[in-house]
Amino acid sequence: MDTEKRCIWQPNFPYGLCRHAMDKGRYQTMLDCQLTDCLDQAKADGRIRYAGFSFHDDMDTFKTIVDAYDWDFCQIQMNYIDVNNQATIEGMEYAAAKGIAVIIMEPLLGGKLANPPKQVAKVLPETKTPVEWALDFLWNRPEVSVILSGMSNAAQAADNLVYASRSGIGILSEEELELFRQAKEIYDTKAIVPCTKCQYCMPCPFGLNIPELFECYNQTATKSMEEARTAYASQPVKADACRKCHRCEKECPQHIGISDTMEELAGVFAEA
Repeated sequence: MDTEKRCIWQPNFPYGLCRHAMDKGRYQTMLDCQLTDCLDQAKADGRIRYAGFSFHDDMDTFKTIVDAYDWDFCQIQMNYIDVNNQATIEGMEYAAAKGIAVIIMEPLLGGKLANPPKQVAKVLPETKTPVEWALDFLWNRPEVSVILSGMSNAAQAADNLVYASRSGIGILSEEELELFRQAKEIYDTKAIVPCTKCQYCMPCPFGLNIPELFECYNQTATKSMEEARTAYASQPVKADACRKCHRCEKECPQHIGISDTMEELAGVFAEA
């Protein structure tokens, strides 16, 4: 077995074993290596209690993987923008109906929903912070078992504990759910690059800070061209330094055409 196949599973003994970032190619590797047999053996001899996978691909692939093994849990990207993206709401419901615990990653879309575009923020009432609205969208769902929310400091952790303490299944009204649909519609017209700043694309061999460059590009739609130009000017390596090696694209969970987007981005700021 080669190195890639040998290292494909990430253990967290004695609690569980999780295959990270499952997609069509890695699912095929799982079949080729008969890794489900390894999972069965690890459970039988007590090395692990639970087996699961995290996922970045389309809904059909997600359902195929869900059906391929008696999984205990799955981890998917979900927020009020990504309801039709990757595993989708339908896929989440499909997994939960099979008794699989659903863990949510990217509940704030890489932090973008903590400070959404002004047009999006106006849709959601100021009775809650944008973060609480985004988390409530998920806690409202009976399929959700755990939400993984990245936090940068103790204040954010404290806030999230408060939000969790007053959350619950079915807490949102139909009118509030409609607001999320409106917010998504507005966001979809504003977001140019669906980057979540996971940084799987980093480091770039040519020195580009890919997530930050994409953030500059998105600011041309969500803020102003002047603010976007200022942010872009602060980047030590500009988009035209991209040499289209495509290394980053192989790692991107969002399947962004990074090389072509960098060329487009460089053109936009050159014109500006």
